[in-house]
Amino acid sequence: MPPNEKRSSRFVSVRKILPVLLLSLTLSACNLPWFDGEEQDLQHDMTRSDWEYLRMDDSIEPDAEMKAFIEPYREELFREMNLVIAISNGVIERGQPESPLGNLTADILRNRASREMGKEVDIAILNRGGLRVPIPEGEVTVGHMYELMPFENHITLLRFTGSQIRQLANELAIEGGEPVSGLRMRIDGDQARDLLVGNMSVQDSREYWVATNNWMADGGGPLPTLWSPLERVDVEVLLRDAFIEYLRHQPEPLEPRTDNRIRK
Repeated sequence: MPPNEKRSSRFVSVRKILPVLLLSLTLSACNLPWFDGEEQDLQHDMTRSDWEYLRMDDSIEPDAEMKAFIEPYREELFREMNLVIAISNGVIERGQPESPLGNLTADILRNRASREMGKEVDIAILNRGGLRVPIPEGEVTVGHMYELMPFENHITLLRFTGSQIRQLANELAIEGGEPVSGLRMRIDGDQARDLLVGNMSVQDSREYWVATNNWMADGGGPLPTLWSPLERVDVEVLLRDAFIEYLRHQPEPLEPRTDNRIRK
């Protein structure tokens, strides 16, 4: 098994468990006779007087057989979700024009995308709205990463001209900033000033690779330049898995940091 697959294999099991639990809970909540093979004549013209309301409260006992079936999956899921993968010395939150959470997650994305490409990716961009909760102070668990990134978004790599990168930076300025890595700029109204990629000015004669998520590349978010790349490469690595793997291998506690990569 390749090293990357070995490190992430335990988290694949979590995604396999979740659908089983959801299906089991659905079946236990719906005592429907056609699951026993009986044919049903569904009535689509029921009036309100035909409806029967059932009060759901603590007086309803759980189905013992279904509970016994779910319990092993539930225990394994809780073990996986409560696994500590990092320690944080402070709450790491999102914000604008940059933020500790945006910087951390964009840096992780660019790091993993560069590994997948086999060469350095120039820029990473995420949408702050996709980062749903802060990373808490203290122990950081796998469950926190599922709360932070509950979506099944994967890494997408896009190739652009230098002029498209300038256009993309202006869209970031209009938006007031989004999580970025590898790019530095100053917002002046609706324009990006002092734009750098790495430590160099953007060159119109160059082409640049940008890492993002498939949702933004597919038309989501406020950056339409991302929708028209010269080339697109989809990497079958979930952002959440990239975050989990990166944090598990950090020898030092996390620190909430900003570095003026986007400023006003």
